[in-house]
Amino acid sequence: MLITRSWDEAEIALSTGGKVLFLPRLADVDWTSPPLDTVPIFWNRMMTPGWGRMLGLWCDARHPALAGFPTEMSADWQWLDLVRRARAVNLDRLPRALQPIVQPVDDWNRNYKLGLVFECRVGGGRLIVCSSDLTDALDSRPAARQLRRSLLDYMAGSRFQPAIAVSAAEIRALLFDTQIMRKLGARAEAQGAAANAIDGDPNTFWLAGERGPAYPHELTVSFPAPVSMAGLVCMPRQNHREHQGDIREYVVQVSDDGNNWREVARGEWVSSYAPQPVRFLQAITARYLKLTALSGFGPDTAASLAELAVIQNQPGR
Repeated sequence: MLITRSWDEAEIALSTGGKVLFLPRLADVDWTSPPLDTVPIFWNRMMTPGWGRMLGLWCDARHPALAGFPTEMSADWQWLDLVRRARAVNLDRLPRALQPIVQPVDDWNRNYKLGLVFECRVGGGRLIVCSSDLTDALDSRPAARQLRRSLLDYMAGSRFQPAIAVSAAEIRALLFDTQIMRKLGARAEAQGAAANAIDGDPNTFWLAGERGPAYPHELTVSFPAPVSMAGLVCMPRQNHREHQGDIREYVVQVSDDGNNWREVARGEWVSSYAPQPVRFLQAITARYLKLTALSGFGPDTAASLAELAVIQNQPGR
């Protein structure tokens, strides 16, 4: 039985029929997997929108994986530390029949299907994923220690027989290095707080043109060395009820020297809180990247992004 924070290690063990408890790092699940936090007094999160929109937990209290972790069907005090250190995993791209053991309730305006604890078959192996921190400071975190013990006891027994099969590629597609721009040494320039667009934190944002000038608005990113990219992921601003700054038409250009630019993508986005992908027709390598927002929605003159990150080219995957 393997306990790991590395999906590469998990995938190898599962391919040989192993049992795996996978504990993804906070920075390794993609931006559709929001952070969990305290439950608000409002009946939805549009009063104070943000990246995290937790409205509580639904727990399958009779599931044998929770036999050693006392809980009701909803969250109580023993879950407070476990959600404070967690991001839920977005399960919308996995088989619909997969029902998480512990499901954070997302705001109904967005309605992601989220999992804090879920199980599945992967190849000949059996997998439990838990996105709570069940690794650090367990001596002083009794709830985390007990949940870990409960999951491991379940996995060691004969009742650990997940019903739903999921491919390794489907699990890998849930992951994305949200700190990739920092690791690549990226620097951003634009009108407004450009650094907020590449800091890996969707709670911050770049905003240009709020009081003019009107479109177009440019955001330029440079790297200390050429980067091979297959595309981009752009995360819209998360904390504005009226979607201020949402970008409609855009163009992406790259350059080797910061002076001579070539176009690699052009298109339109919808007004949404969801990440907006941009796939290039072929992988490109460049030191400079420029996103130009050509238009927005309605009379809004501003352009805004919470995050812009490159999708690195990974041949053979």
